[in-house]
Amino acid sequence: MSPRRRVTYAAAVVVALVFALTAQAWAVDPARASQLEGGTQKLWVFFTDKGLTRAEEARAIDAFRAELPERARLRRAKVGFDVNINDVPVAARYVEGVAATGVEVVTRSRWLNAVSVFADGEQAAVIAALPFVRETRPVGRGTKRMPDMTPADGQHSAVPTGRVLDYGESQGQLEQIQVDQLHDEGLDGTGVLIAMFDTGFDTDHQVYRHLNIVAERDFINDDAETADQPGDPEGQDGHGTATLSCVGGKYAGELYGGSYEAGFVLCKTEILDEEIQIEEDYWEEAIEWADSLGADVVSSSLGYLEWYTYEDMDGNTAVTTIAADMAAARGIVVVNSMGNEGYSEWLYMIAPADGDSVLSIGAVDIYGDRVDFSSVGPTYDGRMKPDVMALGLSAYVATTGDTASYANASGTSFSCPLTAGAVGLLVQAHPDWSPMDIIEALRSTATQSSSPDTLMGWGIVQAHDARYANWAGVESGEVPVARVIWASPNPTSRGTLVGFILPERGRALVAIYDASGRLVRTLTDRVLSAGPHALRWDGRDESSHPVASGVYFARLRAAGGVRSSTKVAVVR
Repeated sequence: MSPRRRVTYAAAVVVALVFALTAQAWAVDPARASQLEGGTQKLWVFFTDKGLTRAEEARAIDAFRAELPERARLRRAKVGFDVNINDVPVAARYVEGVAATGVEVVTRSRWLNAVSVFADGEQAAVIAALPFVRETRPVGRGTKRMPDMTPADGQHSAVPTGRVLDYGESQGQLEQIQVDQLHDEGLDGTGVLIAMFDTGFDTDHQVYRHLNIVAERDFINDDAETADQPGDPEGQDGHGTATLSCVGGKYAGELYGGSYEAGFVLCKTEILDEEIQIEEDYWEEAIEWADSLGADVVSSSLGYLEWYTYEDMDGNTAVTTIAADMAAARGIVVVNSMGNEGYSEWLYMIAPADGDSVLSIGAVDIYGDRVDFSSVGPTYDGRMKPDVMALGLSAYVATTGDTASYANASGTSFSCPLTAGAVGLLVQAHPDWSPMDIIEALRSTATQSSSPDTLMGWGIVQAHDARYANWAGVESGEVPVARVIWASPNPTSRGTLVGFILPERGRALVAIYDASGRLVRTLTDRVLSAGPHALRWDGRDESSHPVASGVYFARLRAAGGVRSSTKVAVVR
């Protein structure tokens, strides 16, 4: 066992400052809230279009396609997603028009076709009236509650296993989700690119001596340094250092992450200090950047709730949720913490964990029992959440105390990257699998896949079983089959593939409905064999007319009492 400094209970107060879990509750600051009545506030400004003619749109799309690295094009190709108008930058003249009102333009979002700005009440009114502005929306502000830390109790002490890797005290958290079995089979994340979204990263720690950092960016200070720097709150990079170790750490006899040989894109998106505004726009900006670099997986131990209501947890409202689903449509597996609201008044998941294409992770203890703080489902529109679970109580992590310091930390902030590490191994094993393929493989093999619920979803990740869950072509029947329907790409502009699995042969009806429940298109209504099926919906109604932008529902009714539905967002 290598020498190291462990965090004790007596030091918990100090460590709490280091491990500010940003994927948890935010208490509204009344002084900040009052600014929405007339003082300077942060706004998202959404535009009506990209301000281009059809010919200009085509040229802009071709230009963006040419700039994408090959790995990004290949990742998009596996889900049938090319490049569309949403990838084109916002219109420069629209941005100039907004800036002409005297506001400060902070960020620009291609996918949302929007900018974020600081504006006073008068400026906000002028901006809302501009002919090219579709809507404006305030960005929430808040302050943090610090998490509890548990003492290092030795419950994960290493035991001889006869394996090649000596996991040290990280053994239990990897064995619980079968990552160790995938390591035994030679998987380590090689060739996979994982983007980490967090408060910052201290990569001087011994577990990162091997780390392959492909790119890094501080979206807060607009530079390429993700470690602490002058002006940052003390301990800014602590939380990110800990979460990164669960995915990419590697130090024999001490700690291993799931995908320790992957390439990493480090994104500093979240401000630690209690007095500083916490902004979703950095998260959204980062995911577009990660897409442009060709990232395969995003691990986000972050989330937002205070400026939303439960009704907003519908998969289509929060800025980060919309962006996460758009990333999934482009082939990125987005892994996000459920949040630590299980015993708070809020109770439910935090955005973007409500996304229907987001893999949302809850927390269990080392014995496999759900931890009370782990947020629950369902989403407001009735979808099951969380998706799966991993260790979130006393997870063994690297800390920023020195280059050889470790601690036990608690929160869905840690069950998330543990799962992301497993996802990286699945991407390595099945580079042709789409995000929904991976999500369904994990769901269908998790510990309670036959009886999912709103407390633990489909259960604890079983990554080794998921690797061999040929759910896209089930033959043996040895793997539990999840009775679900899904769509990819989603959101879509040119059509989507609707996939589903039937547990037995029988009549199956698959149809598309609009938000009011009106039948839009019947995709099939006939006897089908047991197993997987996929149908293409071209985004048209029964009369072959293209449907308008909006939310639609693909619904499955089949023999054996199967009833399932999923949302499909159409963006024109």
